[in-house]
Amino acid sequence: MDRQVEALLLSEALLEDIELQRLKASEVVLKASRLARLVGHDDLQEFLAFERSGYAGSGWAKWAESAGRRIPPKKTDGGGPMYRVDPLTEIESTVTSSQQAIDALHGGGNYSGEMAFISSRDHDNRIASHALLVSRGTSVCKQVISTVYEFLVEIYNELLFSELQATLFAQAQAQVDGMLAEAGGSVLDKIEKVSMRLREGDPESVSHALTTCRRLIVGVADHLFPAADGMYDVGGLSLKVGDHNVLNRLQAYVHSTDASKARRDRIRRGISDLFDRCSAGTHAEVSVQEARFVFLQAYVLLGEVLTLISDKREVV
Repeated sequence: MDRQVEALLLSEALLEDIELQRLKASEVVLKASRLARLVGHDDLQEFLAFERSGYAGSGWAKWAESAGRRIPPKKTDGGGPMYRVDPLTEIESTVTSSQQAIDALHGGGNYSGEMAFISSRDHDNRIASHALLVSRGTSVCKQVISTVYEFLVEIYNELLFSELQATLFAQAQAQVDGMLAEAGGSVLDKIEKVSMRLREGDPESVSHALTTCRRLIVGVADHLFPAADGMYDVGGLSLKVGDHNVLNRLQAYVHSTDASKARRDRIRRGISDLFDRCSAGTHAEVSVQEARFVFLQAYVLLGEVLTLISDKREVV
C-alpha cells in the first residue's frame, strides 16, 4: 500500500478512535507514533517520544506544557515551574491503582471507640489523596489526547488535500495527454524530451529542456490554430496570425472558444510569461528546480487551452 494512502487511512481511523473514546491515552500515543513516522512529522514524533519514554534531556518543557504536566505550585514553592516527567504509561498505572484504592476504601470506614474520629479522618484523607492522583493523572491523559488530536486534524487535512490534488491532477493529466495525442506524436515526444533533460539536471540539459518547452508551446499553437496570412479580430483588436505569431495564434484560438474575457486574459498573460521565460532561459543560467516549475506550469496552462472546447461542450 502507498505510504500516503496508508497514512490517510490510519489518521482517519485514529481520529475516529479518539472521538469515540475507544483507546487509552497510551494506546493513542503508540498508534499516533506510527502515523508520525509515516508522514515524517518531526514535532509529533518528538512529543510522542517524550510521552512514551518520559521527559528527560533538553527541549521538552514546551511539550510538557502541551501535555498539561505542570505541577500546581504550593505556597512554599519557589523558583521555576515543576512538571511530571514520568512516562504516560506510569501515569495511567497510577490512575488505575489509585482508583482501585478508592474503591477499596469506600468499602470500609465503620469506626467506633476512642480513636473513631482520628481513624475516620485518616480514612477520608487517604481517599482524598488518591482522588487527587486520579484527577491529576486523568487530566494529563486527556490533555495528551487533546494535543495529539490537534496534530491529527492537521495531518489528516493535509493528506486529504494532497490526495485530492493527486486525483485532480491525474484526471487532468489523462484528459490533457489524450488531447496532446490528438495533436500528433511530435508534441508528446517534446514532453518526453523535456522530462528526460530535466532529469539529467546539468546546465546544458536545462537549457535544451527550456528550448524544447518553447517548441511545445509552438507545437500546440500549430495544432490548434495553424498559421494564416490574414488577420484575426479579437474584440476589435486585429492580430497577425502568421507562422511566427505563436502567441497571437493561441490568443485567437482561446477567443474562438468563447471563453470569458477574464479567463482569456489570464491564459494570455500566463502563456506569454512562460514563452518569454523559456526563450530567456536558453541564454541565461536557470536552476533545475525553476525549469521544472516552468515546464509544469506550461503543461497545465497548455492543457487548459487544449480542453477549452470540451469545457464548452460540457456547458452546452
